[in-house]
Amino acid sequence: MNARALLLLTLLATAAPALHPQQDATGSDQRINDQPTAPAIPQQPAATLPGATTPDSNRRSTTTSPLNAPAATTAPGAPIPLPPTPMRPDRADDSYAIYSLLMPGSYLLGLGPEHNQTWLVGDTTITRGYPGDRTPGAQRCIQPPADRAQDFKAVFDDYDKHKAESVQLEHNLQVQIPYKLLNEQQRNAFNDTRNASRPNAPDAATADDYRGAPGITYFSQVYFNLGNTLALVYMQESCGPKCGTGKWVALEKVSGGWVRRDWNVCSLAS
Repeated sequence: MNARALLLLTLLATAAPALHPQQDATGSDQRINDQPTAPAIPQQPAATLPGATTPDSNRRSTTTSPLNAPAATTAPGAPIPLPPTPMRPDRADDSYAIYSLLMPGSYLLGLGPEHNQTWLVGDTTITRGYPGDRTPGAQRCIQPPADRAQDFKAVFDDYDKHKAESVQLEHNLQVQIPYKLLNEQQRNAFNDTRNASRPNAPDAATADDYRGAPGITYFSQVYFNLGNTLALVYMQESCGPKCGTGKWVALEKVSGGWVRRDWNVCSLAS
């Protein structure tokens, strides 16, 4: 080997890194890998926004964000309205007997015979007494005499338990003149015929449908004591914008029939 080749080998040996075992603080051998190791990437938390997907699934997240939650449709503190349900069989006979007894209402009846040719009734019961409702509550408006107060407490308990419920009414009213049960769309159409300020006046056919009808009567569900001998109901009569009245009615079953008791101390009129 000539001097030039010896010099080249010496230079290469000096520049090459030493490949030998390293020891950690405990003295254990740690071998250096032949291939470089990529730095560890921190794991990100799983996405929880609506519509986000996880790495191992294409299913959408079910987490709801407050930013796109549906807007509230009820007053603060009010219960979310429940869908109307069929009337319970153990309440049906007495409930319809009470509704029939209260029809026609004195307020709409007082508008004159030329208007009282057909009675209109909301086809679902209304709810009253929830927080934020401007209608005076039942306990405030119905004040039984002292000797009946304890008996009527069971009715108030039933009211508190079921006041957020709405019941679907059927054509079971026993009244002397024709009546119609109106759904929400039909009630709105009737109100259009009574509101001259509406931008679109109802057509002639719609106006004829409600000619001779003084207004719409609405009822709450009827609330009972355990023996169905005492009852409470809210009745509202509406003849148009700022035209109507409402009141709580207490009733008692006497000799198999229902009679009104004059225990109401307040009413609501517009």
